[in-house]
Formats: sequence, C-alpha cells, structure tokens
Amino acid sequence: MKLYSLIKNLNCRVLGNTVLEISGLYHQDTEVKEGGLFFCLRGTKVDGTNFVKSAIANGAVAVVSETELSLSLGVTQIIVKNAREFMSILSCRFFGNPADKLKIIGVTGTNGKTTITNLIANSLEFLGQRCAIIGTSGVIINGKIYDSGMTTPDPIELQKYFSKIVKSKIEYVCMEVSAHAIDLSKIAGFRFSQVIFTNLTEDHLDYFKTMEKYYLAKAKLFTKKYTDFAIINTDDEYGKRLYNSINLTKLSYAINNSSDLTAKNINSSNNGQNFVAGENEYNISLLGRFNIYNSLAAILSLKSLGFSDEEVTRAIKNLQPVSGRFNTYIINDVIVVIDYAHTPDGLKNVLLSCRELAGSKKVISVFGCGGNRETQKRQIMGEISSKNADLTIITSDNPRYESREKIAKDIEKGIDGGSYQIVLERSEAIKSALMFARSGDVVLIAGKGSEPYIDENGIKIPYSDKAEIEKYRR
Repeated sequence: MKLYSLIKNLNCRVLGNTVLEISGLYHQDTEVKEGGLFFCLRGTKVDGTNFVKSAIANGAVAVVSETELSLSLGVTQIIVKNAREFMSILSCRFFGNPADKLKIIGVTGTNGKTTITNLIANSLEFLGQRCAIIGTSGVIINGKIYDSGMTTPDPIELQKYFSKIVKSKIEYVCMEVSAHAIDLSKIAGFRFSQVIFTNLTEDHLDYFKTMEKYYLAKAKLFTKKYTDFAIINTDDEYGKRLYNSINLTKLSYAINNSSDLTAKNINSSNNGQNFVAGENEYNISLLGRFNIYNSLAAILSLKSLGFSDEEVTRAIKNLQPVSGRFNTYIINDVIVVIDYAHTPDGLKNVLLSCRELAGSKKVISVFGCGGNRETQKRQIMGEISSKNADLTIITSDNPRYESREKIAKDIEKGIDGGSYQIVLERSEAIKSALMFARSGDVVLIAGKGSEPYIDENGIKIPYSDKAEIEKYRR
C-alpha cells in the first residue's frame, strides 16, 4: 500500500516522500523487513526512538514518532500526537479494515471475560453460526489455537487475525478487551457490535495505581467511539456507576437487584444450576454463582444479536465448562476444582462456590500469586483464603523474576487464624492437599487454570494443574 493512501486525512505532519510502497507495519526493530513502516512507541522503560537506526538498517523506509527526529536518517518521518493510537488506526487501514466485515462482541472487566467470550462463542456455534475467539487462552479460528501472548493482541497482530477471520468466512468474533488494551489504544480504528462489562475488582494496580484510574480506563470502551450498545452487570458497584453514566443503548443484568434480566429462583446441585430470568427458565451445567452472572451476560448478548428465546434457552443448556474455569474432577472420592482465579474477588467467589459443593466437608485451598505484579493483593488473598478454606496451602504461581519465598511471605501476612502451610513447589503443594483431603472434601487449585506453564526467571517451564492431579487417580 502506498504511504499517502495509508495516512490520507489523518492528523499528522510528514517530512519526506509519501509515494512509497509500504510492505509491512512494525513496532519491533528486529522484525522490520524491507519497505517497512516502523512505529516508535514510548513505554515506561523503553523509548522506541532509540531503535530507529536499527529499524532502518533492517529495511524501514518510513518512521512514525511523537517527536521530530534527525533529518540525516534519510527516511520519511511522520510526526503524530499519539503513536500508539496512530499505529492502531493504520493497522486497520493496512489490512483493509477487516473489522467492518465482522460482528465483534467485546467483553471487559476484571473477572469473567474468558468464560463469557467462550459461552457466547460456543452458543453461536451451537446455533449454526461461526465464531472466532480472541483472549487469554489465545486466538481460536476454526478450532485452531494461535498463541498471541496476551489477552488483547497488539494492533498489528490483532488486525492480521481479523483479516484471517474474514478470509475464513467467519461472521462473529468474541473478544476479551483488557484495560491495558483500552489504555494503550490497541482498539482504536474499529468498533464493536456490542460490549459487555462484567465487574471491577482489585487488579493491575501496579500499572493503574488506583481503582479510579482502572475504572476510567475500562469506561473508555463504553463510548460512541467504540460501540452503540452495552450490556452491564449492575450488581457490581462500578457496573452500576457505568450504566448510569453512559450515553449508549444499554441493557443490565443482575441477581441481587432489579435489572433488565435478573436471575431468580436459583437452584444448584453438583450437576449444575437452574434459574428463572425474565419469562424463561434456564438450565446450565456450570457450577458457581459467578457462572449465573456469566450466563446472564451471554443470554442478553445472544438475544441482542437476534436469536429467539427458544434458541437461546437451548444453547445455554448445551454449554460446557470452559477449560481452566471452575473445572471439577473426582480424584479418589475427593472433589478437585481447577480455576484461573488470580484476584481477591475471583478467589473469594470460587471459594464460596467450593464451600457450597463441600457442604459439611472440608475445603482445601491451594494458590499462589504472580511475581512482578501488584503486591498489595497478596495479603488480601491470604486473608480471603484463611477465612473461607479449612486449610490454605500457599504455593508458587508464576514467580517471574521474584523469589517464590518472598511472594509466599507476602501472602502469609494475610493469614488470619486459619490453618495453613507453605509448600513452594506447586506439584508438591497439590500432593499435600490431596493427601490431606478425605472423601467428599473439596480441593481448590487456583491461579493458573489451563495455563500450560510456570513462568520463572524468563523461562516458561511446561506444567499443568490437571496433569498433576491425574497422577493421583487410583
């Protein structure tokens, strides 16, 4: 594509020739190919302008930056106010605006994003539609999983995936939208058919610093810039605030309060749950009160897409648990739950659901916290586990570049009178929990879900919670 076509009618200042053929877009200097356009992005620790010469040496013919660079570089310069947003918009254009040909459902919030995207996508497939998924578990197109490395891929990769989805003749995309993606303008340049807000609890405060800034980042998605239609959990404090403040067509869902779709007469068993919402009764095979919320969001989404009550009821009944999200197994008469819960609210919710499963039996909690992330939640999660489990086993999660011991000690500070152990090797912690458990007890293994590795010292070591528990099946 010619550079002048790529930047036409955009707010930028150009120094140099625009009659250039752009072969590709790049923000990593080492990946640049001949004829490439390089974006100088500013990070908290790295300034992309430091890599311009390397990018040019690798073939960049034009550079986008927020400041004017030396003319001696010998390439076309495009000076913009926000290089990240400009990169997102140009990515849309470079790949032919593929999002315009898709019905994209965006899901944001602290907890529930992965489950809701999967519930909606699986329901659409059940109803004879084709749907791709973009999120924590990767990008799923026609059943093939691509590892994007992050919840919401960077703009260039994201538009490549959209283009691939269009070429595959898929109409729908269910997409997790992280607060980082919104804040870093990864989604600039295209719009969503609908967006869903699940909840907001303490997370990512290493980046956003305060809950208010975290909320405001999420709230940016619920504007005319990105969508015309929103679905919001108004049982959540921030959800209610968001619902009352936005100027969009909107629907609400809840359990505790009046809303457009409120779940009532909830009955739960070890095989699933049923509830009444609106004029319909729904049966789901998913356990946990939080999955009532997730199902309500999916129901409103499907109805808003034009599916009938009868179709939605059948689709919801057919839903299966999402991998790594409150997956239950029976290991030698012990109920084992594997869940991705890695936030205070997420851990509390799954522990409460485990308590319901256990009845008069014991609940054993096995969890750790990720390294090089917000440290303040560690003590809170320790307190939550000690109050809601009969035994807490503190272990490792993804230590990254922190010591396992330091993370465990931070969690230990929150233990408030409950029985606990520290077993730093995750596989040994699981073994200890299963050795302690008796028939009917519930063992919760939280934090990793279906994640297939432990991230430590820059190395992703193959690992699976599910594989570990299977070792003890007699």
